[in-house]
Amino acid sequence: MAEKIKIYPKTLADGGLEFEISIEDQSLFGKKATVSVKREVFVKDSRPVHETVDLNTFTFTVSASQIFSVPAAIMKKASGSFPYSGSKIKIQTFAEVKITTALFFNSTTKFSLSNHISGELPKRAKVKNNAKQLIDPKDSFHFFKNLSSIPTGNKIATILLLLFGGALIIFNLIIGYHDQMAPEHMTWFYSHYDSDGDKSSPIIKALSGCVTIAAIVWVAMIKQLQKYMAFHFRSRISKVNRESTINIGKLVTGRSRVDLIDPVLRVVACNMEKGKYVRGYGSNRRTVSFSHPNRAVLLYSRKIPIIPKGAPIHNYFNEEFSFKPMFQALYPRQMISQSHGLDLVWEVQLIVGDLVDQELIGNRGVFIQKEFYSA
Repeated sequence: MAEKIKIYPKTLADGGLEFEISIEDQSLFGKKATVSVKREVFVKDSRPVHETVDLNTFTFTVSASQIFSVPAAIMKKASGSFPYSGSKIKIQTFAEVKITTALFFNSTTKFSLSNHISGELPKRAKVKNNAKQLIDPKDSFHFFKNLSSIPTGNKIATILLLLFGGALIIFNLIIGYHDQMAPEHMTWFYSHYDSDGDKSSPIIKALSGCVTIAAIVWVAMIKQLQKYMAFHFRSRISKVNRESTINIGKLVTGRSRVDLIDPVLRVVACNMEKGKYVRGYGSNRRTVSFSHPNRAVLLYSRKIPIIPKGAPIHNYFNEEFSFKPMFQALYPRQMISQSHGLDLVWEVQLIVGDLVDQELIGNRGVFIQKEFYSA
């Protein structure tokens, strides 16, 4: 059907778009049709969950040729003023023509508008390929030393989490083993079949559940182990442009219950690709959200030999840093929904050798959007 429906777009001087739709199949004449300008987050995965939003839609009755115009304001909103293709997602704008050929049947043709989007965003500065390492550094800590550094209540909570989580994992494995060995009518929890009626292994389901339990317990335990100190923003940033400088000692503060040996205070920023994909089959089929750091910059880093227990950490950091490298190397936010798009993340990290690292997530709304488009 695509060869019977042709689209001829033309970019107007004000940034708007005019396109002609030519229908070569006369059997389609008189049919009801729509033409839409859509913005899509295309997930690069074998089992993707894409996200699409309609930006402008026209309805018409098919004839040999029709001409439609999309205002410049719609095109600017559609593109975010730049195309994007990363490791996990692609954000694209396209025109779609849909003709109703029968009660339950439609013929659809898509045409990419990437070449008709104004490229207002300057070329991004090069970054090192270490986004994951910068935004989520490996946290190597000494468990028992960390445990001894937190308040008694948090010690008890951490130990209970380990005991409860371990017991729950063992209990879940026992159920999985029992159901694997038992006939279907005698299983306790895990069926031998999935929701589609296909055969499924109870022990595999139990192992999957154990992984989930372990992940939840781990996150909760890390939260407890971080209680060896208070770490928080000292002041909030209102607006930031390329020329803004910020004193790190006025931005964050905190106090530790123990001496901090060789702590490193860092400020990092990155673009985070967000979307969803499908994993598992049958009753184990699930939709998974992902956040993948693709580009990152180190904005500030300083190592101190020792910060004594109880000392305000802001007394040891009295330096200015700038967000300018972020404006030069990263992309502005382009989220088309809460779950899909390109996000912008920045955080302050306190990395301590034998203790769980600390982090504070900054407000992404402080950055002036137009500053990303300056040369």
